[in-house]
Amino acid sequence: MGLYQRWRRLRLPGLQACGLHTALEAAVPAPPPCLVERLGLFEELWAAQVKRLAGMAQKEPRTIRVALPGGRRVEAVAWTTTPYQLAQQISSTLANTAVAAQVNGEPYDLERPLETDSDLRFLTFDSAEGKAVFWHSSAHVLGAAAEQLLGAVLCRGPSTECGFYHDFFLGKERTIRGSELPVLERICQKLAAAAQPFRRLEASRDQLRQLFKDNPFKLRLIEEKVTGPTATVYGCGMLVDLCRGPHLRHTGQIGGLKLLTNSSSLWKASGAPETLQRVSGVSFPTAEELRAWEEWRKEAESRDHRRIGKEQELFFFHELSPGSCFFLPRGTRVHNALVSFIRLEAEIRGCLDFLRSVYAVLGFSFRLALSTRPAGFLGEPCLWDQAEQVLQQALEGFGEPWDLHPGDGAFYGPKIDVHLHDALGRPHQCGTIQLDFQLPLRFDLQYKGRAGAPERPVLIHRAVLGSVERMLGVLAESCGGRWPLWLSPFQVMVIPVGNEQEDYAREVQQSLQAAGLVGDLDADSGQTLSRRVRGAQLTNYNFQFVVGQKEQSNRTVSVRTRDNRRLGERDLTEAVGRLLELQNTRVPNAEEIF
Repeated sequence: MGLYQRWRRLRLPGLQACGLHTALEAAVPAPPPCLVERLGLFEELWAAQVKRLAGMAQKEPRTIRVALPGGRRVEAVAWTTTPYQLAQQISSTLANTAVAAQVNGEPYDLERPLETDSDLRFLTFDSAEGKAVFWHSSAHVLGAAAEQLLGAVLCRGPSTECGFYHDFFLGKERTIRGSELPVLERICQKLAAAAQPFRRLEASRDQLRQLFKDNPFKLRLIEEKVTGPTATVYGCGMLVDLCRGPHLRHTGQIGGLKLLTNSSSLWKASGAPETLQRVSGVSFPTAEELRAWEEWRKEAESRDHRRIGKEQELFFFHELSPGSCFFLPRGTRVHNALVSFIRLEAEIRGCLDFLRSVYAVLGFSFRLALSTRPAGFLGEPCLWDQAEQVLQQALEGFGEPWDLHPGDGAFYGPKIDVHLHDALGRPHQCGTIQLDFQLPLRFDLQYKGRAGAPERPVLIHRAVLGSVERMLGVLAESCGGRWPLWLSPFQVMVIPVGNEQEDYAREVQQSLQAAGLVGDLDADSGQTLSRRVRGAQLTNYNFQFVVGQKEQSNRTVSVRTRDNRRLGERDLTEAVGRLLELQNTRVPNAEEIF
């Protein structure tokens, strides 16, 4: 009962004063037993850790030296003095604005006691590191609210360059209802106002498994990512989450939180499903095509393809993996190439160049990462070293920034991952270039090298779009429904001024369609011309071709854009030709350069 009362005080502080007590009390269910049990276990482990640290401080009351910014040096007590206490000694302003610290170059909680001689630097929101701490702490507040209101199973909740987001699972058929969003936002605000402390706990692997026994996502992280004997867990009010940290001292430093959401109606209105049919190379196989593919693959597997001829050092094949998701069929396009080791760097550079050219057309910036040998790798270490060196040389010659992710490679070979950022700054891995030593070995694939001796090729897995629905989702968000002309499902709306011009307007529409462009007609005489033009602009038609008596006589069109820029009267044939040229060159700003 004590834990339940604590939860009630945490989730609804001062609601009577703001008149929301009754509504929220009815909207927020009592915490499920699993959360109460989890918090109880966390409190037991926290009490044991506090007792252990106090014992260490009493047993080893040694003085340590701390170097502060500006060259100042002070003395502190190991296992007792915290960065926050030192910030208070410097100035109250610093103590109030600091969000975390760096101790000997490592991120550190302000309330975590120092252990050894330290080089101490304070992080504020003005720095990129400080922003990351602030936003990630905010994500924990959202996670806590989602657990309480929705019974969510929490997944990832990272910071982004300009905010944060949180992934969570509600069940196979459960989605957030619109009526729940204001309540969820209000709970976030109240949790922030409650100034709940972020408490850092070091737990063993067995303790971690017990804490997160009801969360399969966290259990998988524990098995895959926790390599040492312990890992850190943070408690904040009712929330207990697996996290490296650091975090703010308490939720009161966050202030108000506003939630931004996307809806299925926005996705549909953006024209994304229709766009799939317009993007060259991005279409999904029919059932007949999939059956033909399966028959071809079975036939190919039955033949002896273990040998590659002397002139066949390199070949490609195409693989489609269909499945399902909420709005779009799941389609992953992976191109695979067998290549000799001596040509590996050149092929990797070609893959990178192709990635850059595709993302440039789509208007994406990207960040590359080299992922190296994991703990459970297969193959010879010397071969891994050579391959990783080749990938690094290709990246350095490519000229784009890249990061090193040690141990994140696949078990069969190192890889280069490509991360895009969506409209909210969230990173998404879409493209990847992976080396595979194992399949050529297992299928005994060989080719005759330059000296005539048999050699083993390397298999390159290359995905440019990756998961097609994820790529289209990122693209739809970045466009905000305002697709560039070459992608747009709403390219031109033809609008006759009066009934007398309707036949000519249909001729204009047919000219557009004959050229392979999307041309629609709005001949609704019950609406004024200005209303029809405005309606086309709000629907995000890139262009409107208005035709009146003058245009009909001259066989011209009066061109407007979705931003209501009037481009004047143009010859019909020339206007259609110009649109076709802009579409084929895939320019992002056709309305500006028409």
